[in-house]
Amino acid sequence: MPVRPIILAEDNDKLRRLYSEMLEAAGFKVMHASDGEKAISLLHKIVNPQLIILDVMMPRLDGIQTCARIRKMQGMNPCPILFLTALDSPETILECLNAGGDDYLVKSAPMAEVVERVQYWSRKGSSDDGAERRKKAIRELESLSDDDPNRGGETSDGISGENAIIDLIATFINETNEAFTEKEETFYRFGYLVGLVGAYMKQMGRQERRFHRMVRNLVYRTDFIDRKEIDALLENYERIVNQNQFQEGWQHGQNVAADIGVPQKTRKANSATAGASPS
Repeated sequence: MPVRPIILAEDNDKLRRLYSEMLEAAGFKVMHASDGEKAISLLHKIVNPQLIILDVMMPRLDGIQTCARIRKMQGMNPCPILFLTALDSPETILECLNAGGDDYLVKSAPMAEVVERVQYWSRKGSSDDGAERRKKAIRELESLSDDDPNRGGETSDGISGENAIIDLIATFINETNEAFTEKEETFYRFGYLVGLVGAYMKQMGRQERRFHRMVRNLVYRTDFIDRKEIDALLENYERIVNQNQFQEGWQHGQNVAADIGVPQKTRKANSATAGASPS
């Protein structure tokens, strides 16, 4: 049985060659294009690719527009679409998901991580469960919309304050991630992340949607927890919070938060945020 190819659309020649060679070395067959229109032309020749990787920023037809057109073309037989981007902001992620994307890859990520995500989606293919995950993620990211009843007095300054905290924590996690070994299980890591976020949120009134949004955005920004697990963790938060591993991770996060200036940033921020203590 012939190997189904991956379609890779990236306008940077050097990056396109790099990713193509890396994926081919991992056993994939790659057909590449330098822009969205050429990627769509390949789909007229390859009816059922294994998956499609689209750079977000491309000339002529960008990745978002390309994804939307591909989804219309594929109808009831979609394949996974991953976005390749240097922009990992919630707004960019939301655009990718709304266009029909399944996941995204950050260009600065280690090559091994890129291969792992491609392998995962190649095995998984398109599924109803993937569509449900996308819908849940979109709902969380859209919680900044004007009709969100939990926004209260959320102002642009407040949102900027929240984003500054996310930047601060994400940078810290990415710089110190090597200190965590594989033995640190998911509940511990989840507790650690919640502990860091909680240092920012504990002085404020409870707004669950904002808490979920901040934790989810940090997962997107850091991959400290596998993205495919975060929905289940947040949905089962009330049960997980009593687990010993979560409690230990949460305490670690609370202890570390002061060292990176999270409480001080809290006092400077103008937003109303949610209490995230497991108590």
